[in-house]
Amino acid sequence: MPGLTLTLRLVAGIVLGIQLTGCASVETLPENFEAPSPLPRSYLEQFCYEPGAIENELVLIKEKRRYRVFEGSINAGLNGSDDDSRITFEFYETSDDSPSPVVLLMPILNGQKHLMRPFATKFARNGYAAVIIDTVQRRTLLDDLGDPEPAIRLSIQRHRRVIDWVETRPDLDASRIAVFGASLGGFNALYLAAMDSRVSVASTALVGGSLPYVLVSSDERRIVEATEAVKARLSMDDEQLLDFLSEKIETDVLALAPHVNADRVLMVLTKYDSTVPYDSQLRLRDAMGKPEAITLPTSHNMAAAYLFYLRSKVLKFFDRKLSEESDHGTAVMPVGLCVEG
Repeated sequence: MPGLTLTLRLVAGIVLGIQLTGCASVETLPENFEAPSPLPRSYLEQFCYEPGAIENELVLIKEKRRYRVFEGSINAGLNGSDDDSRITFEFYETSDDSPSPVVLLMPILNGQKHLMRPFATKFARNGYAAVIIDTVQRRTLLDDLGDPEPAIRLSIQRHRRVIDWVETRPDLDASRIAVFGASLGGFNALYLAAMDSRVSVASTALVGGSLPYVLVSSDERRIVEATEAVKARLSMDDEQLLDFLSEKIETDVLALAPHVNADRVLMVLTKYDSTVPYDSQLRLRDAMGKPEAITLPTSHNMAAAYLFYLRSKVLKFFDRKLSEESDHGTAVMPVGLCVEG
């Protein structure tokens, strides 16, 4: 009987998977797509930094046949930053002899890594080193909404430091770096893909623009609580808060999108999403030049039902794009940016 029960569950899972994948729609990049122009040099130079030497710590926590899992941390090493707390992550090291491509995985708002671990194990079993970067809330969301731009920029720079660490390891191929994130992680993935030329390919899920519109419109409990508190503190209504955030947030995903190389991006959209409204997801895709997209017939949270389908689709996209010749990764940068002299 236990064997029969297991078989029935397996069959039910396969049937459900077929039903789910049959409902998802896929759109390709337009044939007339042209690589975008870079962001203004004067803007990008604000993100230049002199990276400090990497000091890393790795503690083995799990060993599998094809990979090992470590709890890792590196020093922030960002001169002039008021946050020198260590950057922590979960590192999946492959057993391959040659340098492995790398995928950076960005968790959701609450920082829990359980939704990213199935992606990490899928990638590790297929020859990718995987790094799940911790999302650490150093200030309250309320404080960040009151002064959002520094928080956005600090997050970008700390994620870039993980790429600095990747470059120090001879077992990792820093010329083949992929990024994937969902929800808040998707925003972080897009920011990194737009602002670091070392990212070769990216996939973002459940992301929309503009960020001020998403924050004011979202029904996610923590965001609603924070926006209500900001409105009370500043005596604002929704429209006034939208104007306030639009003025405060210079580094908005919608402003960056036209300068992202959409040929190297896969988006995942959710048609019945009220956490990141579907109209904002479409607006972001349009602004980026309509990259390849998978649209799920779900709400924000129910997209998790497609987890196994999505990790296979994202893996295939990364495999395909990393095997192609390309003049750019996801970011199109001016020549000689951040080079002194």
